[in-house]
Amino acid sequence: KQWYQRRVAITAGAEGVESKYILKIIGTHKYGSLDHDTATKLMKKEVAEHVSKCKHALVIIDEAEKLPEGTLNAISPYLDKNVAIDEVDYRNTIFVFLSNTAGNAIRNYTETQLEAGRQREDIAVLEMENLIQEHLYNSGELKHSSLISRYQLDAFIPMLPLEKRHVQQCAEEQLKQRRNKCGCGDDPSCISTRANEIANQIDYSGRFSRSGCKKISTKANLVCPLDRKSEL
Repeated sequence: KQWYQRRVAITAGAEGVESKYILKIIGTHKYGSLDHDTATKLMKKEVAEHVSKCKHALVIIDEAEKLPEGTLNAISPYLDKNVAIDEVDYRNTIFVFLSNTAGNAIRNYTETQLEAGRQREDIAVLEMENLIQEHLYNSGELKHSSLISRYQLDAFIPMLPLEKRHVQQCAEEQLKQRRNKCGCGDDPSCISTRANEIANQIDYSGRFSRSGCKKISTKANLVCPLDRKSEL
């Protein structure tokens, strides 16, 4: 999800996810302990205040499944392409909702397709849209949500579970940043071997990593500490 957020931010012309043009709301931060009415008022206030200051804003709502049920209905009018609401124009605002609600459904569907002999690269976004949409509408934070019933969401993008080969690729990218610390230099064979060792330390459920690539940076840093200066 972190990679996806960075790509969306760059595509939208923002200077990374910390840009002043981006409002990032995390479901477990501030909202998790709130009742429905309070969460709804806070959501509307945060979004309205941000968009009023930035005409071409990007609003990222992460861990949306942790929000009190119905909270997202508060911003439904903002996605209706109205000219303005309370003098705030939302037509140039991009809303991105990140959620794990359909995670198991995506995982099961992907596994079924792979077992049937298909390549994951052949699984199209469109064939998974109905699966994700139906799952979200019947459970979680978007249960019976107007965002779905009023067709206000333009696309449903699945994040397919990662296999060991993808985890190893993540590890290789991390090791390339640390190649001088690992004694590999630019030797691809050495980097590949060390990356495979790291990938083997990750916990898997069947063919898929339980944690994606989340732990790779930490694992790589234990093997080959990254020079902090190289990150500046």
